[in-house]
Amino acid sequence: MHLLLLTAMLLADLRRPEGVRIQYDTRGAGETALVFVHGWASERGAWREQATYFATNYRVVTLDLPGHGQSAPGRRKVWTLDNLAGDVRAVVEHLKLKRVILVGHSMGGPVVLLAAAKLPMVKAVILVDTVHNADANLAREQAGQFAAVLTKDFRGTMSKVIADMFPVGSPLAVEVTGQALSRDPALLTALIRDYSNVDFPDLLRSVKVPIRAINAAPRVPGDPATNLAVNRKYSDFDATVLSGVGHYLMLERPGEFNAVLREWLSVLK
Repeated sequence: MHLLLLTAMLLADLRRPEGVRIQYDTRGAGETALVFVHGWASERGAWREQATYFATNYRVVTLDLPGHGQSAPGRRKVWTLDNLAGDVRAVVEHLKLKRVILVGHSMGGPVVLLAAAKLPMVKAVILVDTVHNADANLAREQAGQFAAVLTKDFRGTMSKVIADMFPVGSPLAVEVTGQALSRDPALLTALIRDYSNVDFPDLLRSVKVPIRAINAAPRVPGDPATNLAVNRKYSDFDATVLSGVGHYLMLERPGEFNAVLREWLSVLK
């Protein structure tokens, strides 16, 4: 009974300016809160293999960024990683969390870094398959080209992009593709364009707490490789790299992922 009470999920939403509504849930209890932030075109269900598992020792918060999952975009006109970071900060402050570790996957990585830079209660940041090399951000020209292709053929482009994130034949690709295709193409395109504006060296410098990463090793030519030497120039950075896994490593190999995250958390106390 104690364990069932401890891990029970409480679902709520937070109203933000411009009619934005952020859906989030909380589980567990503990001195430290783990706040999980999903990536581009995804949703909080990406953390389902972590939420209950870590709620036995931590307060766990998972949220849908506006325009994703069950969170309404409202009347927001400008979509940037920085205003998504403001949404994450709003949830942390609304819940009055005192000691926080932010966990961000993919685009959620720079979002939680931007949030951490302005939240004094954040004690560490965990990145998941993101910010592999702070000196190699998406160029503005590349972002523009991808945005143009996305605008021309949203369904076909998204289907291929998501399929490439998984090992061939993974059933998870169908689930994640369905989620991505339900998003507003204009919103996703705006976020891709803004991603190229992020100054990752400056962003890493601005975060004054340990940054740890759980990344996937390159599977095919062109996949990003984690460059510890580069990232350590700008921050207190370290990483664990998993081989033979795709971009959604927390869903593909949850047991291994949870063990690595648990180990990082044990030394970040």
